[in-house]
Amino acid sequence: MTVQQRVKKLQDLLQSKKLSAYVVPSSDPHQSEYVAGKWGRREYMSGFSGSAGLFATNLKTAGLWTDGRYFEQAEEELAGSSITLFRQGQSGVPEWQDWMIQTLEKGSRVGINPELFSTQSYSKIAAQFAKAGFELVPQKEDLVDSIWDKSRPELPSEKLYAHPIKHAGESHGDKLKRLRESMKVVGAKSIVISALDEIAWLFNLRGRDVPCNPVFYAYAVVTADKAILYTEMSKLDDELKKILGTAITLEGYEKFSASVEKLEGPVWLDPLTSSAAVEASLKDKNIAILNQDSPIPAWKAVKNKAEMDGMIAAHIRDGVAYVRFLQWFKSTLGKETLTEMSVADKLESFRKQLPEYFGPSFSTIAGYGPHGALPHYRATESSNSELKTEGVFLVDSGGQYVDGTTDITRNFALGKVEPRHKHVYTTVLKAHLLLGRTVFPQGTNGYQLDAIARQPLWMESLEFNHGTGHGVGAALCVHEGPFSVSKRMNMTPLNVGNILSNEPGCYLPGDFGVRVENLVQVVQKAVTPSGTFLAFEDLTLCPHERELVDVTLLSEVDRRQFNDYHARVYKVLSPFLNESEKTFLAERTQAI
Repeated sequence: MTVQQRVKKLQDLLQSKKLSAYVVPSSDPHQSEYVAGKWGRREYMSGFSGSAGLFATNLKTAGLWTDGRYFEQAEEELAGSSITLFRQGQSGVPEWQDWMIQTLEKGSRVGINPELFSTQSYSKIAAQFAKAGFELVPQKEDLVDSIWDKSRPELPSEKLYAHPIKHAGESHGDKLKRLRESMKVVGAKSIVISALDEIAWLFNLRGRDVPCNPVFYAYAVVTADKAILYTEMSKLDDELKKILGTAITLEGYEKFSASVEKLEGPVWLDPLTSSAAVEASLKDKNIAILNQDSPIPAWKAVKNKAEMDGMIAAHIRDGVAYVRFLQWFKSTLGKETLTEMSVADKLESFRKQLPEYFGPSFSTIAGYGPHGALPHYRATESSNSELKTEGVFLVDSGGQYVDGTTDITRNFALGKVEPRHKHVYTTVLKAHLLLGRTVFPQGTNGYQLDAIARQPLWMESLEFNHGTGHGVGAALCVHEGPFSVSKRMNMTPLNVGNILSNEPGCYLPGDFGVRVENLVQVVQKAVTPSGTFLAFEDLTLCPHERELVDVTLLSEVDRRQFNDYHARVYKVLSPFLNESEKTFLAERTQAI
């Protein structure tokens, strides 16, 4: 069945149910960014494979909304589908709710699956539609499921595994104690935890249910005297049950919905991660609800010593693997046929040689030339470009290790490069260096830092349509909150122990793209009469591409910082390399 046929079938189904429109987000019942194939409804309906987006249709027309990271990719994947692409954030482009208000008559009934929207999002949508004279109609059974054929995947069934205390740094018992103390403070009798990474962190467990993210599908409920984990019981072996101990009650995933209705209120729900369906179940039973941010994301974002030590160790290993890959790549280019996919596979093979490596932390982005201008490009058999000895090649990749998570972007000069390539690369590098050396007072948020990072680009009338930095979990998800460095007005301040990316970029559609990315930790820089000041320290250890640097564009501060970073890369990584690899790295890290 083609995308057009699926859309037509859904539109026919709407008509039979007397609905005027339907909305299909990217999420699962846990409000996850990345989902298991079973919940890939938006991709199934639209054909768009990016991680962020929303599909909506009325009885005649359909649209796909996504952000600046995916404009070009979405345009390519929607070609021939009759689905209109709505570029979010662009002038004059309506959000999907506004589009429905503009295209539907007053009194229209809009179908929605409340499992797939957070309580906060759902309440805003309901209020907006009520004001417009629309009825928001929750569907107990998602309409997409009724047209999805037998190809719909089942949930993964791989076993869960323990995240040992030597890497977690804190037992699940101590974490539960902290959580119960917070519950007392806010007056909650119980708390429902839906976010998969929060559950994995709280119980010191990991899984393989979501590609590249070591999480598993589960809910958790914590009360003053109970901690209940709802997950697929077959995924827990006897050894893991013993590690969890008798203080943790284990129940089947399917039992969660019915158990919610029996909770004693007030029940603490995080409005960003708890679904509207869970909230509705509590309201139906007149159970008091406390809508308030969970403390877990902030706790999880501040890495303890064991977690930080693990992240440092993981980045050293990852750096060693990357240097070995670089040596192979530089010596092979122009001598053998290389493609985007074959290079990505080869990089993966070097990481796989490390015993602590579990798998990628996201699908590698390897974009040559015009494909590098697609920030979240994924090479396919049909798009897979052969690398030539000219132009720029962008590779964004990362690894999941037993003790840490990595994320790195590097750009490569494939032989002949032009002055414009060097100009754009060096400008992005200057933005990366500027943010990397920024000192800021405690209490500063990423929204404020984002403008600092973009200054070198803005001075050249250049810009990029994604965030400058995202939080990263410790042997967890490569994207985590609650903070970010971006234009979005996220006012959550950065704290010592946070780990985030530093990744400015610049993309020239149809030509080439550049992104320079390291992971950094937030450290205390100084305490003075003016207050406490914080700074960044690089975790990623890998040489930058010297051939793309226009030294004349660097300030003396830029040049010294660039050289100091390369000196540190060599000092830390060289003890783990053989003589040939050391010689190669010494050449790549020479001062400029």
